[in-house]
Amino acid sequence: MNLIPYIDIHTHPFRNETDTVIVQNIFPGEGFAAFTGRNFYSVGLHPWHIKSHEKDNELLVMVEDALEFDHVIFIGECGLDKKAETNFEEQKRVFEAQAFMAEEFRKPLIIHCVKAFNEVLELHKKLHPEMPWIMHGYNGNIQITKQLEKQGVLFSFGQNLFKSDAKVIESFQYLNSDKIFFETDEVDDEVEKMYIKGAQLKNIPVELLKKTIWDNFKRIENISTNLF
Repeated sequence: MNLIPYIDIHTHPFRNETDTVIVQNIFPGEGFAAFTGRNFYSVGLHPWHIKSHEKDNELLVMVEDALEFDHVIFIGECGLDKKAETNFEEQKRVFEAQAFMAEEFRKPLIIHCVKAFNEVLELHKKLHPEMPWIMHGYNGNIQITKQLEKQGVLFSFGQNLFKSDAKVIESFQYLNSDKIFFETDEVDDEVEKMYIKGAQLKNIPVELLKKTIWDNFKRIENISTNLF
């Protein structure tokens, strides 16, 4: 019987961990490491990197070109950030363009959202996407969590689970395990620690949580179970 791997749904540094499947986020135009069967990619235009209408269109073409590679399985991270210095209307335009790409290429969307949950919800209701939207680095309160969950949005948790912040803990404990993922983002640590913390918060065995997250990953991506 194959071992069930950990899933790191969103990370920036390349990790070569034999017991983990990673989805590494890269900027449009960056190269890919050789495919090992465990290293996948997401490519997208982050709201921090919004430039101008013309330049952003060039970068969006690069995102679209990258989606032709088999091991680029997600679009993103993309999204909305009201704390960013970039133009918010342009952020919305670029985000919507990538949401359309997600539908066209049949790839889940990894979303960066800061103080813009209402706008993300509005766009989701407008587009009625078939592909999963995954809120990465999630830290929303229970009220917004329920609204997003009702729309079918999924959630990825990381270091926020270790903060003494009641809102994210409450949201995590409220959500069924089939709605969640774990990530390391830019944290220099193994995703296993997120699983251990998550299992403690849900009062379930780590192995059960691993199986559920693996099943979640297979469900949204049809990833082969013969990776390990």
